[in-house]
Amino acid sequence: MREPGAAASADADSVEALHAAIGRFARLDAQLGSGAVAPSVLQSFRAAQQVLRTGRYVRAVRRDLQAVTAEMGELAGWMLFDGLRLTQARRINAEALLLARAAGDTAMTWFVLSNEALVCTGSGHYGEALRISRHFAEDPRVPRRVRALFRLRQARVLGHAGNEPGALRAFERAGAMFSDGLSSRDPAWSWWFDERELVGHAGSLRVSLGRHAEALPLLGAAVEAARDDGYRWALYIHRAALLDAALAAGDIAEAERVAVAIVPMLERMYSARTEHRLRHALARGAGRRCPSTLSDALEHIRRRLS
Repeated sequence: MREPGAAASADADSVEALHAAIGRFARLDAQLGSGAVAPSVLQSFRAAQQVLRTGRYVRAVRRDLQAVTAEMGELAGWMLFDGLRLTQARRINAEALLLARAAGDTAMTWFVLSNEALVCTGSGHYGEALRISRHFAEDPRVPRRVRALFRLRQARVLGHAGNEPGALRAFERAGAMFSDGLSSRDPAWSWWFDERELVGHAGSLRVSLGRHAEALPLLGAAVEAARDDGYRWALYIHRAALLDAALAAGDIAEAERVAVAIVPMLERMYSARTEHRLRHALARGAGRRCPSTLSDALEHIRRRLS
């Protein structure tokens, strides 16, 4: 019998409630961006960790509770990355990874490590990002869609490091693995690694390699795909990348179209990583003679981000 005032023990219903919360947070992230949701996700992760640390759970749900807490940590780590809080993202990823391993959840360890490769790339730890990406991309025990994701991570870090031939080779291999389609071995979370995600990375890779004209049709396709599936965060970041590429390529008409489309999103979306890309685009447009519509849109974006 529980003493008066004692905290309730987490049980199967608690695990289901955490799963439901993850779904809600992910939907909010897709529609509003991570900045609007990350504090709540991090708070939920810390609360679940505290339950595990203090043993306030029914013994039969220990592994399920560890696994769902690891999943909450994966989501928190992703949102911190999108918020450019890279040091904190690495710390949360490490904690989520320990929980996933304790739960025996191999699929979640892959997910967390794929995010960690992103964080390492973003923070300039290219060697570590390559080590993670190559290890899992080349492990035949890993399902092919997951291996394709790690090969994609490899391509992106090589692109940032300036290794153009290696980056394009790795991306070609990622595309070949992706084209095999999903299998029964692929984890449930791999649904989001779809054609839009692949083509968006194809465009962004070419931007990082300075091949801006080649990036335009790829990023344009990613924008259209995001419009079709209603994924507003993806639409926001693909549009930011397209604006950056269009200004770099000198395609003023395309830059004008996409800048005008970005303006109404600025008050509804909260993504530090996307805003960073927009600032990069603004720097490209600085001092350039542009039509008044484009100039006005760029000035509006600049004011909103200042």
